[in-house]
Amino acid sequence: MNNSNSTGCIIDLRVDQTFIPVLYGCVFCVGLPTNCLALYGLYRLVKADYALPIYAINLLLADLLQIATLPLWIDYYHGGHKWHFGKGVCKVIGCSFYISLFVSIFFMCCISLERYLAIVHPLFFQTQRALWKVCVLCLAVWLFFIAGVVSGFNIGFESESPNTFCMEAFPAKTEFAIFQLMSIPLTFLVPLSFLVFVSLRVRRSLARSVSVSKREKTRITGLLLLIVLMFLLIFGPYHFIRAVRYTGIIMVQDACGFESRLFLYFQISLGVLSVNSLLDPVMYIFICRDARKEVLDSFPCIWRIVGVTDDSNTPSTDQAEIEPCRVSVSANHQ
Repeated sequence: MNNSNSTGCIIDLRVDQTFIPVLYGCVFCVGLPTNCLALYGLYRLVKADYALPIYAINLLLADLLQIATLPLWIDYYHGGHKWHFGKGVCKVIGCSFYISLFVSIFFMCCISLERYLAIVHPLFFQTQRALWKVCVLCLAVWLFFIAGVVSGFNIGFESESPNTFCMEAFPAKTEFAIFQLMSIPLTFLVPLSFLVFVSLRVRRSLARSVSVSKREKTRITGLLLLIVLMFLLIFGPYHFIRAVRYTGIIMVQDACGFESRLFLYFQISLGVLSVNSLLDPVMYIFICRDARKEVLDSFPCIWRIVGVTDDSNTPSTDQAEIEPCRVSVSANHQ
């Protein structure tokens, strides 16, 4: 057992010494090239004057920001939760990790919203898809979460020693626990409710449509269902244990003992969050024929090795099909 800090909390910091470094190492090695390839495919679509996939580009940038922080976190956890790079670097890297995490949640919602408007309210969507509006919304999302995460850092960690923990304190401060509990509805409950609502409405609208092929209906509803499932499986455990942890800190008398018993579960849920940066390029890009075609055309040898083929020129059973990357308004029901 290791004495975690000067408050006297005793927590075994060795339990995640292997799991998180190995997981983060795999995510870094696989996620960096796949996200870069996906971003390249979207960039080529933008140059080709396709419908600009701004939300997907911002989502991938958020994933790349998170991936870029992983080498330092690997060193941190492998060394037994000891930060070796100074307080300033800790603040930048720590805040960047959580900013990218929460920003990616809301860009998932933005992509689902775009699907919803294009299919359920196509006329309104046509009047609201101006590029400057999308860019302003993306900038607002980044600024909002930068401000929120930096505020949380200042509340919970600003006074901690720069040579021990980074973005951790045992037990957490009461005011920080309150801040965390207040943020959970915004970062999980509201997005989850929104994603479920969007999926149900899109599915209902597609069921009444006569202009969309059955294959495209399956593609669109499958994409939205995948978003909901990924959100639940990746972000659900972290937010649930996060809620239990900070509720316990406020209500349980022995906060140190409570944190010690919950430590391993919290760390596992935290590590699983990084898997999100592996799934995003697969879900949003490699199922999109237009973006995949750009990558296949640019790197044919690589994709022959892994057995991926280009089906972008496969004849469609319905000319009114909706591509996940190229928005059409032809899905409105008759």
